[in-house]
Amino acid sequence: MDAIELLAKYNIPFVESAVAKSADDAQRLAESIGYPVVMKIATDRPVHKTDIGAVRLNVQPEGVKQAFSDIMDSAAKAGVENEGVVVQQMAKPGIEVIVGLKQDPAFGPVVLFGLGGIYAEALRDFSIRVCPITEQDAKEMVSELRSASVFNSRGTEYDTGAIVSLLIKASAIAMAERVKELDMNPAIVYPMSSGAGCIVVDSRMITE
Repeated sequence: MDAIELLAKYNIPFVESAVAKSADDAQRLAESIGYPVVMKIATDRPVHKTDIGAVRLNVQPEGVKQAFSDIMDSAAKAGVENEGVVVQQMAKPGIEVIVGLKQDPAFGPVVLFGLGGIYAEALRDFSIRVCPITEQDAKEMVSELRSASVFNSRGTEYDTGAIVSLLIKASAIAMAERVKELDMNPAIVYPMSSGAGCIVVDSRMITE
């Protein structure tokens, strides 16, 4: 079971995605998903895909095959083992967060929450709880971030309830599955008014 299959098992929303093994395969998948698409290397290795040049955003029909070739070349130069290239629906912008879990040698399964994407390591603004967590635990994880005000700023309220749901599901995975680490980064949170909730855009899993 890969990361996307595991998220589907727990009804965690994930952008429409598929793995292409060739440039022709990538073109076919992009046509099926709909333009524009995001393309990135398919790997569970702990690598920053953007840093090694293995991500392309807003790819249009005429750029798919070249993007596939460039991404595979970049991964090869970086020595990154991979399964091909992910072709993915391009998600609408929102607030990027990270939800992660790992098996801690001292505390057992723990779940983590913070701002995600490029801010995950830059800001180091995280909250952590030992699993299993309750709904109240998850709410506290959201509210205790130093940057928590971003979820209700400039007159826009973001769907923190969807974050709470995602955290509880991550806790359930940590307790029930043979997963050593799972990062959902970024997951994108949308305004309450949109009804879009929270959707995972990228994930990485290490099994025991």
